[in-house]
Amino acid sequence: MKRKPSIKLFELGPTRSARCRWTLLEAGLEYESIGNRPDIIGSEELRKVHPLGKLPAAIIDGRPLFESAAISTAIADLVPEKDLVAKPGTWSRALHDQWVCFALTEMEPWVSSTELNSLDFVLPKDQHVPAIIQQNSMMFRRSAAALEEVLGTTAYLVEGRFTVMDIIVGYTINFGHEQGLVSEFPNLMAYLKRLYQREHCTLVRYG
Repeated sequence: MKRKPSIKLFELGPTRSARCRWTLLEAGLEYESIGNRPDIIGSEELRKVHPLGKLPAAIIDGRPLFESAAISTAIADLVPEKDLVAKPGTWSRALHDQWVCFALTEMEPWVSSTELNSLDFVLPKDQHVPAIIQQNSMMFRRSAAALEEVLGTTAYLVEGRFTVMDIIVGYTINFGHEQGLVSEFPNLMAYLKRLYQREHCTLVRYG
């Protein structure tokens, strides 16, 4: 009988930890939820796993890991029989890495910056730079337009099927949708709808 991994997830509601929770549900793996309350952020307990005290973070079989994409991909690799991620060493795995990097470098920083400069829970209002929000929106839309074109030819980005990559990228697109930046892209909206329909989807529905 296959040994079940020991997994602890530091999480909080709709933060990026939602990617990890969704992956765990798709994988059918049990885990211990730690935190799920605002005061876990920056706590000494969390800093032992994540040097900045940020969410998400995980302990998998006694080994610490942080960053939602890394955690989600590692979880998917724990259950190869579920086929949640392309196999290591394949071209499809390179495409997985490509689209994850695209979402996290060409899309998510812009909406994250807008959130940082709009809400008070990270930076106090006197440190906000509201003038940057218009540029953030422009840059997100530029990358969204590129992804819109690709999703006009395929339902999913790797092997034409749902994988953990869609959990990671889908969260980023939904982040943009929260800020009103996605409804103008019909293929991205259709993609989100497909993700929303999955049984274990943890994305918040906007509009």
